[in-house]
Formats: sequence, C-alpha cells, structure tokens
Amino acid sequence: MQDSDYAILSDGILVDLIRQDDAKAFSTIYKRYSMPLYVHANRFIRDREETKDILQKVFVKIWDIRNKLPTDIKLSSYLYQIVKNELINHISHSKVVDKYLESMSSYAVSYVADTDHVIRKKQLQDIIEKEIQNLPDKMREIFQLSRTQYLSHKEIAEKLGISEKTVKNQISNALNLLRNKLPLLLFILAFFPDRP
Repeated sequence: MQDSDYAILSDGILVDLIRQDDAKAFSTIYKRYSMPLYVHANRFIRDREETKDILQKVFVKIWDIRNKLPTDIKLSSYLYQIVKNELINHISHSKVVDKYLESMSSYAVSYVADTDHVIRKKQLQDIIEKEIQNLPDKMREIFQLSRTQYLSHKEIAEKLGISEKTVKNQISNALNLLRNKLPLLLFILAFFPDRP
C-alpha cells in the first residue's frame, strides 16, 4: 500500500494495522494528530521544546502498547487523554510550577494536595463552578452547553440561534477567563478535553 492510500484510511483501520506492527499506519496517525496535539499541549506549558518532548512520549507510548490498544478505541479521545496525563506529570514535576504552586493561596494548595479523593473532587468542583457562575450570562450559557451537556458548536448555534463562530469565540473567551482565574493545574484537570 502506498503512503497516499494510508492517508485516506479511518482511525479505526489504522489502529487495527498498528496492532499488526504496521509502521506506515503509525506514521500516518502521527502525521494526522501530532500538530493538533502539539498546539493544544503548548497552550498549557508554552514551551516548544517541552511540548515536543511530551508529544514524543505520547507517541512512543502508543507504539509500545500497540498490541494492547482496545478494539473499540476512539483514537482522538485516547490521544488527548494520554497528552493530558503527560501534562499533569510534567507540571507536577516542573520546578517552574512548583514555584507557582508555592505562590498560590493556601486553599488551592490544599485542594491539590488533599489525599481524600472524594473531598478533593468536591472542593475542586466548587471552585470551578464558582468561577463559571461569574462568567457573563451568555458566555456562561454557551460554555455550560459545551462542557456539561457536551453539545457541539453546531448544536449550540442552532439551539441559541447564533453563528458557530460566535459559539467558538465565546467558549474560547470563557476558557481564557477561567485560565486566568484558576491555578494552572486545576484548569488542566477540569478543562483539558478528553475528547476533541
């Protein structure tokens, strides 16, 4: 099969081929997803070299576990989840973020460090929900339709009678406001999408 033939294959077929050690299928997935994942990860750490290192780890991991990839995998979501995990690992061990965490208010530190998972989750949700409620009304409505009801930009636009571009801009603005108000680690845990 030619490289151009691989490019038109679905993610599911490519994953099946990767399970059979097909390096060209792996290369096709890399070409398809490396740039979107790079752009997304770099929004959080804003360091090109570190972002490249994270992506390298992600794709090395995919190749290493290729024979164990689930048969019903949704590849894009799977890749974003691995990137999210690598980002959290990176931030947890980053000296820069250690300094940032030290400068946070004591309540935020206690939420991140709390060993009781149930309490921590509830506390994080309370902080995040409070900041969401502080968003402007229309922005909050659009954001919640996207993040809690999982509606697409098109579905939100149709439901509210506005353009998809407006929906996209409002969600982007909401994320920027929340990013500025929430500690970085909380922001990633809450809003880094497990689905594209």
